[in-house]
Amino acid sequence: MSLLKKLHSWYVCVGRSLCVGNGDSVYPERRRHLPTTAIFMVLCLPSLPAQTNQALADSMVIVVNRNDPDSLAIGQYYASQRGIPESRIVELSAPTEETISLTEYVETVANPLLNALLDHEWVKGVKDGSKDHYGRERLSVSIHDISFVVLIKGVPLRIANDPALLEEDTANLPKQFRVNNGSVDGEVALLLAPPRTSMTALMPNPYFGKSSVAKTDANRVLRVSRLDGPSQAKVINLIDRTLEAEQIGLMGRAYIDTGGPHEKGDAWIRAAGEMVESAYFDTDFETSKRAMDYSDRLDAPAIYMGWYRTHAQAQWRAPKWPVPAGAIGFHLHSFSGTSVRDSKTWLGAFIAQGYCATVGNVYEPYLEYTHRPQVLLAHLMAGGNFGEAVALSLPALSWQSVAIGDPLYRPFKVSLEEQLKESKDTTFAAYASIRESNRLLATEGSEAAIAFARSRFVSQPSLALAYRLAQLYAAAGKEREGVEALKIIRYITKFSVDEFVLVQKIANFLHKHDESELALRLYKNILEERDLDKRLKISLYEGGAPVAQASGEAALSSHWLLEARKLKTPPKP
Repeated sequence: MSLLKKLHSWYVCVGRSLCVGNGDSVYPERRRHLPTTAIFMVLCLPSLPAQTNQALADSMVIVVNRNDPDSLAIGQYYASQRGIPESRIVELSAPTEETISLTEYVETVANPLLNALLDHEWVKGVKDGSKDHYGRERLSVSIHDISFVVLIKGVPLRIANDPALLEEDTANLPKQFRVNNGSVDGEVALLLAPPRTSMTALMPNPYFGKSSVAKTDANRVLRVSRLDGPSQAKVINLIDRTLEAEQIGLMGRAYIDTGGPHEKGDAWIRAAGEMVESAYFDTDFETSKRAMDYSDRLDAPAIYMGWYRTHAQAQWRAPKWPVPAGAIGFHLHSFSGTSVRDSKTWLGAFIAQGYCATVGNVYEPYLEYTHRPQVLLAHLMAGGNFGEAVALSLPALSWQSVAIGDPLYRPFKVSLEEQLKESKDTTFAAYASIRESNRLLATEGSEAAIAFARSRFVSQPSLALAYRLAQLYAAAGKEREGVEALKIIRYITKFSVDEFVLVQKIANFLHKHDESELALRLYKNILEERDLDKRLKISLYEGGAPVAQASGEAALSSHWLLEARKLKTPPKP
C-alpha cells in the first residue's frame, strides 16, 4: 500500500490530533471523525470469539534473541508456566541493544521471523517475489491462526529513524509523520501486511474499538505484547505474579491522577477511574496539576493511571514499595517506554516494582495514537485478557506503542465473591473486604456495609480496613464507633513505608473527633522515621502542627511549622 493511501484510506482519528508532548496539530485535513468518549468506547466493546487460555496458549508464538543470555531462559520459563509447547519458541540472532537501525530490524528480526513463521506453517502465504523498499520480504497472501506473538527480553525494543530510507513522496507528509522510527512491536504486528506497506508514519489498527474484525484484517495483523524489564529476575517475577493474580484475583486500591496538559487525555483517564470506582474499588482521584508524591496515599496500588511526568517519580521509584500481584500501571507520556531496562522510565519502573501489565511509547506518538486507558481497562474488567485489551485499545500500528505483560493475563478472572471466600490469608485480602463494603454501601446501605466491614475487621484486622470502617461509621453519624475502631493503632509502633500517609489520615480522623493526644502520638511516631521524603515531611509537619497545638504542645507546633517553612524555602545559590 502506498504511503499516501496508508494515511488517507486507512487513517482513522479525531479531526484535530494533539501531540502528547506539546499539543501541536498534525495534518487533520484528510481524516474521518472517530468517536472517543468513554461511553461510546465501553458500549462498543467487542464480543470476540471466546477461546480458552489453553487454546490461545497452543497457538502463541514466543520470540527470543539467542544473543541475549536471559532471553531463551525467560521464554522457556514462560512457556512452561503457561503450557505453551516449547516448539512455539522462535530464536532470532539479533542485536542485544534496545535501539537498532531500520536495516538491522529488517535483517535480524523481520525477515528471519517471517520465514520462521512460514517454515513452521503457523502462517500460510505466498511471497511477493521481491523485497520491498526497506529490504523486507513480503506476502501477497497470508492466513494464520496465531493468537499472540510475545517478544521476550533481549529482542530489540525500538527502531531508529533512517532519513535515507524515507520514500520519495514523504515530502507530502507533515514533518511529524515524516519518520520511519517506531517500536519493534508495532512493526512485527504488520509483519504479514501487504507488499508496499510503508514503514513511514503509521497504520490504523483494524482491531481498535471494534466489536468484530474482518477475517482479511485478522490475517494481516499479529497481536503483539512483550515480556521485558530491567532484569531477568524482574521479568520472571512478572510472570509469577501474573499467575498468582489469576488464582486470587486483583486486590488493592485504585489511584487516578488527571490534571494533564490536554482535557482529552484527562477525560480518558477519568473515565477509566469511574469504571474502577463503579466496580467498588476504593479509589483516589488526584485532579490538580501537581505530581502525585510521597504525601499522597499509595498503599496497595492494584490500578494506577495517570499522566504527565517525564520520568517515574516518588513512590514508583521506591525499591521495595509493596505492590499487589497482577497490578496494572498506566502513565501516559510520549516517552514512557524509551527503555524498559532503565527503571527511570515509567515502563521500566513499573516492571521493576512488580506491576504486571502496562503500556507506553518508545518515541513521540501524538495523543490520538496512544492506548485508550478506558478501553484497555473496560475489556479487562469484563473478564478479557491483556493481549486482547491491548489490541482493542490501540489506534495505530507501525508506530510507537509497546505493551508489557502476559497476553493471557485475566486480572478479573476471579470474582469479588470468590475472593472473599478464598483469600483471607493473602497479603492484600483486607482490600477485597473494603471493596465488598463499598458494594454493600451502594446496593444495600450503610448498615449492611458497616456490619460486613466490622465482621471482617475482627477476623482480618488491618489499618486500611479500620480506616474504611471508621469512614463508614462517620458517614452514618456514628463518629465515636469510628474512633473506637481506629484505636487498634495504639498497639502498633512500627509502620511500613506505604502506610505513612494512611497513618496520617487516621491521625487526622482521630484529631477531628477529639482524640488529639493519640493523633499526636502517631505524628511523632512517623516523624521519627529516618530518610523521610521532603514532601512527606512538609505534609507531616504542617498537618501535625494543629494537632500539637490542640494537645497543649504549642512549642512543638511552632517548631513543626518552622521546619516545614525551612523545607519549602529554596536553598541559597
